[in-house]
Amino acid sequence: MVATPIDIAQAATATTATLLKWQKSMEERATFRQNMDQPRRAIQASRELLKRLRQRHRDEMSESSENADPSTAPISQRAGS
Repeated sequence: MVATPIDIAQAATATTATLLKWQKSMEERATFRQNMDQPRRAIQASRELLKRLRQRHRDEMSESSENADPSTAPISQRAGS
C-alpha cells in the first residue's frame, strides 16, 4: 500500500496531537510539583519550629527545676531530702 499525501498528513497530525498532549501532561506534572513544594516547605518549617519550641520548653523546665528553692518544693519532695 502506498501512502497518499492525505494519509501522511493525517498521520503527522495524529503524531503532533499526541506529542502536544504528552507535552501538556508533562507541564501539568511540573506545575503540580511546583505547587506542592510550597506547602511541603511550610510543613517542614512548622515541624522545625515546633521542635525548637519543644526543646526550649524542655530546657526552661530543667532550668526552673534546677533553680527551684527547696523550701518552696512540695512536702513530698522535701521529705526525701
